[in-house]
Amino acid sequence: MKLLIAEDDDFFRRLLQQVLKSEFNLCVARDGAEAWRLLQSLTEPVLAILDWVMPGMSGPQLCREARALPETAGAYLILLTAKNSTADIIAGLGSGADDYVTKPFQPEELRARVRIGRRVLELQGEVAEQRAALRESMTRERLLQSQMQSLQAKSTPAAAKAASA
Repeated sequence: MKLLIAEDDDFFRRLLQQVLKSEFNLCVARDGAEAWRLLQSLTEPVLAILDWVMPGMSGPQLCREARALPETAGAYLILLTAKNSTADIIAGLGSGADDYVTKPFQPEELRARVRIGRRVLELQGEVAEQRAALRESMTRERLLQSQMQSLQAKSTPAAAKAASA
């Protein structure tokens, strides 16, 4: 699964890469504009860790833009920031983030939160597959019902003739 890291600070970017490289296929952006281009270009379900303050676009701006487009609306977005007031957390989650992690972070906690994101995306994929199978099943059922009605309509005149004879 792809994990987009959008972090303009070299230290935190390298730290994130070090902490997560063993479990994920990483894409790295150094600013918000690059992160937005990458987010739009990835075709599989995407997890993204977005720094709040970046050149180009902020993390909350990225969240709002991602939620506005059907192609990116399903991404699992984690804001990573030094902003830690209740108002900041509410604003960050209100922008469309799925989770919120403050700097400095504990690597194990971050891994756990990213694993939750992966699990959510995997479950969403399973639900989508089940919905597709259900739609296919319903289509087959309608076709069979239609065929049964046709057969019944054809057999009814013959049965009526035999009864009247």
